[in-house]
Amino acid sequence: MGMHYYRYADGSVSERDYSGDGEPDVPEGASEITQQEYEEAKAALDAEQAEHVAAIDAEAQERARQDYEALIAAGIPPETAARMSGYNPPHPNVGSAQKKGT
Repeated sequence: MGMHYYRYADGSVSERDYSGDGEPDVPEGASEITQQEYEEAKAALDAEQAEHVAAIDAEAQERARQDYEALIAAGIPPETAARMSGYNPPHPNVGSAQKKGT
């Protein structure tokens, strides 16, 4: 009874709450691991996935920036180029110490 944790040949992990009589069958291709091993492996896999997603997002943002710059070079107004490319260029006054009207 209770939680059981498994690691598969491909490195993935799973957990299963078992409330039946006796011990559950270990899933095919898996080996039972401790809760700590499961949590450590899951944290590592989650971090790896987050890094992968961040890399994909950075690549997409760079492509959008390049598209934006190409549209500007083609004579498209910046506001329109931003909408067309999906790129959100930094505002020139962000972080500026200047106040309006000065």
